[in-house]
Amino acid sequence: MGSKKIIKYFYFSLINLYNLLNLKNKKEKIFFYSESKFYTEHFADLIENLLELKIDNLTYVTSDYDDYLYHKNKLESYFVGNGFFLHLFFQLLECKMMIMTLANLGDPIKKSPKCKNYVYFFHALSNTYKAYTSDAFKEYDTILTVGNFQKIELIESEKKYNYQPKKIINTGYFFLDHIKNKIRQDKMVKSNILFAPSWNYKENLFDDYSIKIIEELIAKNFIVTLRPHPEHYKRSKKTISKIIEKFENNKNFLLDQNPSNILSMEKSEMLITDNSAIDMEYVLLFKRPVIHIKYVERIHNDKINDFSMTTIEEEFKKIFGNQIHIHNLKELSNLINDLKNSNNDLEDKVNLFKEKYISNIGNSSKFAANYLVKELG
Repeated sequence: MGSKKIIKYFYFSLINLYNLLNLKNKKEKIFFYSESKFYTEHFADLIENLLELKIDNLTYVTSDYDDYLYHKNKLESYFVGNGFFLHLFFQLLECKMMIMTLANLGDPIKKSPKCKNYVYFFHALSNTYKAYTSDAFKEYDTILTVGNFQKIELIESEKKYNYQPKKIINTGYFFLDHIKNKIRQDKMVKSNILFAPSWNYKENLFDDYSIKIIEELIAKNFIVTLRPHPEHYKRSKKTISKIIEKFENNKNFLLDQNPSNILSMEKSEMLITDNSAIDMEYVLLFKRPVIHIKYVERIHNDKINDFSMTTIEEEFKKIFGNQIHIHNLKELSNLINDLKNSNNDLEDKVNLFKEKYISNIGNSSKFAANYLVKELG
């Protein structure tokens, strides 16, 4: 980012913070906070349904300027950046409700005693105790879950760690409903492989093997669309730079930096990942094959041994996964070709999986909006 843009964002966020702190009727406001443009579409339908219910005291706050531009014509929106101004905003926050997808509230962003109800909703089809730290949701007052499996897990965590019980409501998965209404099945490009690795705190597939995997696929004449996780842009900048330097002039390589993952999923004939939740979105929406590369488990909870439940990810891989070990990458192209030539009729499996794990399919945002309005009184 150039120095002029940094200065522009600094002054713009300072002005926005001043305006936020001087809002009238703050105590009656419903705030949304988003970390980046990669979550824009996760909020979109919930906001739209609240607006349709004539809730006009909505205020959107974001750390991403592009995210601000998307929302500013729909509702009152502010850009506050990622640094000091963001933390000051949260410390001085007064509101009736704050709605976020930010796990680990309290570290480093602190709760304000002047905000009555902190509400969390999930931006991924995921378990709650393996992919997150043990206290990831401890500080929230209300959690809107994808399905009952998350509710069971969260209640179990409350019991094990003596956390204050919270309101847990099975609302469904907003993002899945949102993109289902947008996707086109006829845009698939043969031999286009979407490679979307997950992120991890320590060892991870993206840093250790992305280049090798891309090389292997391109050598076999596949088109590779790489979609890094949003966290990779923060934590793996060197790896991204190496990938761009090595492949940017290769006609069979595409780097997807679009905030929305719709286009890259539409075009791909198959998905390759290790542990990213995009695998479920991809299969449930497009009913196309996914390959899981077995490398390092995505465990963000150092108390994982306290739990013995089977995760939704493990169940998904049993039903839909085609696993290959990282040391067998030479076999990757053969597996892709086998899957391309097989009859991948996943319709019944997809329907059963959705019914088991996801609440209010096709109606999640509306259900959540109605619930939140009742909570507001």
